[in-house]
Amino acid sequence: MDITFYYNKNKIQLFKIFSGTLSEIVPMHSHTKNSFEIHLIDYGSGLLETECEKYSLSKNTLFITGPNLLHKQTPDRFSPMHELCVYFRISDSKKDNDIISRFASQSFWIGKSNAEIRHLFKQMVEENEKGSQWHDDILSSLSIRLISEITRLYFPDYSNQKKETTATDLNESRSWILDQLFSDDCSNVTLNDFSEQIGVSQRQAERIIKDYYGSSFKKLRYESKMAQAATILEEKNITVEECAEKCGYSSTSAFISAFKNKYKITPNKYREQMIKK
Repeated sequence: MDITFYYNKNKIQLFKIFSGTLSEIVPMHSHTKNSFEIHLIDYGSGLLETECEKYSLSKNTLFITGPNLLHKQTPDRFSPMHELCVYFRISDSKKDNDIISRFASQSFWIGKSNAEIRHLFKQMVEENEKGSQWHDDILSSLSIRLISEITRLYFPDYSNQKKETTATDLNESRSWILDQLFSDDCSNVTLNDFSEQIGVSQRQAERIIKDYYGSSFKKLRYESKMAQAATILEEKNITVEECAEKCGYSSTSAFISAFKNKYKITPNKYREQMIKK
């Protein structure tokens, strides 16, 4: 999905509408510059973790994760979360004080949804599944209404605005692909995989990554592998050797060294701590 539309000279690109049950942990990850994900817990429960805090998730919890915000979702084993989710990017903003720029000034918010927001989410999911004649126009309109209602809900006072940065790279509409590559399976993702999918050279791909993530491909892949490893060690009863292989390491010693560099303890010690918790 890639629906591009404009509202008050703001360019908005809608990339994903998701409705489903999270039965497995979503590892720690972040989104690119100017990208936002709106999450609504329809039912079930779980835990949201950022770098600084942990938040309980339950029915009607609404939370927004913006650019470069590291976050992780862990569903309750006995009552996994059913989530509704919308992923989009806002760019080319021409106004400093309209509803879109006010929404974009927040990189994170969590609270409770209201009836209007729940209704808009359900409409977007139904329309996306139905695929009617005016599919793109209807979803564009519903997206604006959803953003507006959320801004009313979480940002009634605009005194703490942050200046929005705008994306100018011609490949902005496809840079989100890297998010998906890492979230699907980061063990064997290469820079060439990313560059081929967005149709540019590897050198250009590196520049796009630096622009949108402020990091290198190598570092992003390392962070994703470590997040995947921690998730496997928490959930799976497998050996360290098997974990290393699943995370794309041919050498167990290299995996252990990388893990210790990230978490300051060995994989086995990490697993022991998780069991105690």
